[in-house]
Amino acid sequence: MNANLAENSETDGLAHFSRPYDWDAIDAATLDAGGAILEGFLSDVEIFALDTDIDTYLAQHSGAGAPTSGSDLYDTFLGHKTIRLHGLIEKMPASTDLIGNMDLMAWAERTIGPNGASVRLNAGELIQFQPGEPAQYPHRDSDSWPHLHRDAHPMVVNAIVALDDFTLENGATHVVPQSWNWEADRQALPQECQRAVMNRGDAVLFRGDLIHNGGANASGARRRAISISYCAGWIRPVENSFLNISIDKVRDLPRHVQALLGYAAHDGTAHGGGMIGLYENGDPALALRAR
Repeated sequence: MNANLAENSETDGLAHFSRPYDWDAIDAATLDAGGAILEGFLSDVEIFALDTDIDTYLAQHSGAGAPTSGSDLYDTFLGHKTIRLHGLIEKMPASTDLIGNMDLMAWAERTIGPNGASVRLNAGELIQFQPGEPAQYPHRDSDSWPHLHRDAHPMVVNAIVALDDFTLENGATHVVPQSWNWEADRQALPQECQRAVMNRGDAVLFRGDLIHNGGANASGARRRAISISYCAGWIRPVENSFLNISIDKVRDLPRHVQALLGYAAHDGTAHGGGMIGLYENGDPALALRAR
């Protein structure tokens, strides 16, 4: 066993990795079992900065993050006792480095691989499960695009970064290893469902076509996390970053983060496709220089 690969826990069923991370092994675990847990992904300093931004924003915006999709079914799925916020780069500056983390982006690019010549931010989301929130129903995040095919490489990948401990009592994420490769209508049996128990600062990385769900929070305290999802560059993302993040804010971001938000074309010509997301038949970054 690789020295950086810890023994699997009965409660999670996914391989654990400690620093320095073996990204080849993480890639293999993601593509096979469907995910991996990175121990100590965030430092205490990084967690403090994120928590400070989140607490400040929530204190200034009472009632923010309630489900308001316009669909009763989807709002129930999001959770009526869960705080969810998009547009994190605008609302919480410390999230920029996390969303644009070069290791996460490189992992996403490798994992999506043959299915996309580039990746975009699908959604950057604060997810804070409040006490009494029931479990979500099991789902695949790739179900947002029901006509996408599933194969060895996913179209979407996710990283859930724990800002609080993830325990069985407070609803640590349920995951179903290997389920990305199942028939679409196959339901998971209880013994096939595992739990992503994590310490504050850990992250669970997984394929977007893996069956998973947030667990019920029976702890009496919140469970806070940042969820970062990347998709193939030609897919329309769940989050509309063009509206959630002001262009003035985008102008000050690093170039690779601007590209994540859609200010770069997806060039599929090397794969027999075309270019998508052009601005005036050219580079969308030109729009950032236009006044």
